[in-house]
Amino acid sequence: MSTFRKLEEADFELLFNWLQQPHVKEWWDDGDDTIAKVKLHYTKGADTVTRFLLLSDNKEPVGYFQYYVERCGVIGIDQFLGDVSLINKGLGTKAVMAFSKLIRETKQPTTIIVDPEPENHRAIRCYEKAGFLFEQIEIGKDGKQAYIMRMETNV
Repeated sequence: MSTFRKLEEADFELLFNWLQQPHVKEWWDDGDDTIAKVKLHYTKGADTVTRFLLLSDNKEPVGYFQYYVERCGVIGIDQFLGDVSLINKGLGTKAVMAFSKLIRETKQPTTIIVDPEPENHRAIRCYEKAGFLFEQIEIGKDGKQAYIMRMETNV
């Protein structure tokens, strides 16, 4: 069972360490190369982005998850697993499903979206298994291509 808790300031060192891992940095590189930058990045926008840590069964942090309101009725999500040894074991799919359920129950959106890079085949497969469907490829706010996937929540 995947559980989540809100990200706290005490988590910034752990988050910094995860952000330096090659499997994370390949797809999630916002230039957060110091703890000070991580603190600044992950405290700004707190009124528009809600941030969590994914906890293992023994309550240890194993991943980072966030959601934001994209537009009325549409919530976007982003996430990663911090420890490379947890990749390709089904944990990501289960966690994305649990996070989507949490959002549906607490925010009642009509749609949840996710936007991995088109080359991030592992993430795309994870989202497909979690129930997301391909919509389109578009240029994201960062200027990179984004593989837009959506989950309708009213079905």
